Amino acid sequence: HRMADMDSFGAAVGIFRAAQVMEKKAHIVLDEITSSVRPFYNEFRKSTKYPEDMFIKSEDIHEFMTENTMVVVVDTNKADMTECPELVKNAKTVVVFDHHRQASDAIENTVLSYIEPYASSACEMVAEMLQYIADDVRIKNIEASSMYAGIMIDTNNFMTRTGVRTFEAAAFL
Repeated sequence: HRMADMDSFGAAVGIFRAAQVMEKKAHIVLDEITSSVRPFYNEFRKSTKYPEDMFIKSEDIHEFMTENTMVVVVDTNKADMTECPELVKNAKTVVVFDHHRQASDAIENTVLSYIEPYASSACEMVAEMLQYIADDVRIKNIEASSMYAGIMIDTNNFMTRTGVRTFEAAAFL
């Protein structure tokens, strides 16, 4: 979502890993690098293990968007809260992973809308999904750390909004 926090950033990184496992090209749309995500963002940018175009700006989406583009929105279910509402509106295939209650102005053109208000974070939801996407998924340390940080921030260091699923997701990471 716009003004990325650790939960949206970590969840996007998890979706990026899922795409990589399925041998699909993926990008994370990120316009403003907030102070909370900057250290992780810089680590990804420095690493030679990730493509230069892992992160793209919303103004550049037209270079990458095709007829077959799938957009995955994390940590919000409102198009206006995304980095690029135009992308959400124009994509034929949209998926939403969110732990907030569904808003009255939620994204409507989804093929899958996984909204789980009882989840601690979008990172928890994506970590659960990653466990089932392929046998023996290998998440790189920086990816796991990004997702774990998202869970930590949204649960106030596991003090609020946690459950068995939260700890299982953390153990997986």
